[in-house]
Amino acid sequence: MNLLFVCSGNICRSPMVAEYCRHRAAASGLGWLVIDSAGTLGIDDRAAPEPARVAMAEIGVDLSRHRSKGLRFEHVLAADYTIVMEREHLSYLGRCHPDSTDTRMLLRSFETGPDPHPYPLELDDPIGFGIEAYRELVPIIVRSVDHLLEFLEERR
Repeated sequence: MNLLFVCSGNICRSPMVAEYCRHRAAASGLGWLVIDSAGTLGIDDRAAPEPARVAMAEIGVDLSRHRSKGLRFEHVLAADYTIVMEREHLSYLGRCHPDSTDTRMLLRSFETGPDPHPYPLELDDPIGFGIEAYRELVPIIVRSVDHLLEFLEERR
């Protein structure tokens, strides 16, 4: 099953989420998951900022090797599920990739459990803010991804 995480730049949010998801999938024996991330702004080869690396390292997740990549049609085409951070990302996918067959949802749809919430919040963009903004995202990411993995296991 192919899982694609999308944010604007693929610098902070989607890499944080994707790396945590890889970490959890590996620890849980979910080798059937293929996890990728990309950004709608088309930014390539940028590292995750220091606050993102530090916040994720505090929970044992390494972002040091991450390099951003712009969202391309082949990413969307390969995805079974595309998980986005903001409603604007859903709109972008609808405009740019209307014929793809992936299922698209906001990450925070899974914040409260494995059954997607119909009116989820967005995951705020911490770019340009200090470490505390990134640390505030970590528990949201952890809860949401943990529940997302439950959701995916039920549909496997």
